[in-house]
Amino acid sequence: MDDHSLDNANKKRFQQDQLRIESGLHSQEEYAAEIAIPRTSMKSVYHADSEVSDEEVADLVEAVTRNKAVGYVALFVALASLFVWPVLLGISGIVLGIIAFIMGNKALGSWSVALGFIAVAAYFLLVPYYA
Repeated sequence: MDDHSLDNANKKRFQQDQLRIESGLHSQEEYAAEIAIPRTSMKSVYHADSEVSDEEVADLVEAVTRNKAVGYVALFVALASLFVWPVLLGISGIVLGIIAFIMGNKALGSWSVALGFIAVAAYFLLVPYYA
């Protein structure tokens, strides 16, 4: 087995592992979206006999994209709740934020829950002063 095919197998295996980590399906942490080529010293860690199928990589990329989309929608709804319909959009932002958090997008989910809660709480605290 030559070094070129070993490097390609290591690269594919590393990309597959990185996508699994980023998808949030098998991990309790959120990682950056960069995928890097492993160093040559990592050859002993990744086995060259396992091939990564294109369908598996496509499925993992789709899962990462879907998780990020839910997080951004939750953040948009929570931000909108600060300006219009604070109760309706605030509660929706909280629910979508919890879903995004569970799906692995912890940062956007946390911000969405916090902003939605602030909008709902501010509404109920300020309404008596303006009514």
